[in-house]
Amino acid sequence: MMGRRCITDQVLLAAVVVVAAASGGLLVAAVKDDDFFVDGSVYCDTCRAGFETNATTPIAGAKVRLECRHYMSASGAVERSAEGATDAAGRYRIELVDNRGAEEVCSVVLLSSPVPGCAEKEVGRDRAQVELVTDAGAGLATTVRRANPLGFLKSQPLPNCGEILKSYGLGSGPGY
Repeated sequence: MMGRRCITDQVLLAAVVVVAAASGGLLVAAVKDDDFFVDGSVYCDTCRAGFETNATTPIAGAKVRLECRHYMSASGAVERSAEGATDAAGRYRIELVDNRGAEEVCSVVLLSSPVPGCAEKEVGRDRAQVELVTDAGAGLATTVRRANPLGFLKSQPLPNCGEILKSYGLGSGPGY
C-alpha cells in the first residue's frame, strides 16, 4: 500500500509540473517531504521595551542562521546550519534540506543588523527554537515552520516611547 501511494504522489507531482509548463512556463520546484522552510522576521525594538510595539520597525538586510544540534549531543555542537537574510519587510526564509526531524533541536539565531544604532542583540529575542518534526498527527502538516520574531535593541529609545508604553498601561522607564 505504501509503495502505491509513493508512486501516486510522484505521478501527481509530474502532472503538476507538465501542466504548469504547458500553461505559460510557471516554474515549479520539487520539494522533498524531508526539506523544511523556516520563516520569520527581525525587528528593531525602538523603545527598548523587550517586546514589539507600534513603534517597532522591521530590519532589512539582517543576517540570521538556523542551527541544528543532535538532541543527545553532550557537547551541544552545531551539526548543521543554514544562513539567511531579511528582505525589505524584515522577513526571511531559510531552507533546510534533508531534515532529520526528532533527532535534532534547531534554533534561529540573530547574527547581525545593518542598521546603525540598532545592532544590540535583545536577550530573549536573539534566538527562537523551531520544531521540525514531520508528524502530521501533531498538527504539523506542512514543511513550513514559523519562528518567533527576533529583535535588536535601538541604542537610544525614541522620544515618544514613554507615551507608547503608557498607552499599553505600563509606566515610563528610565530615559523616557
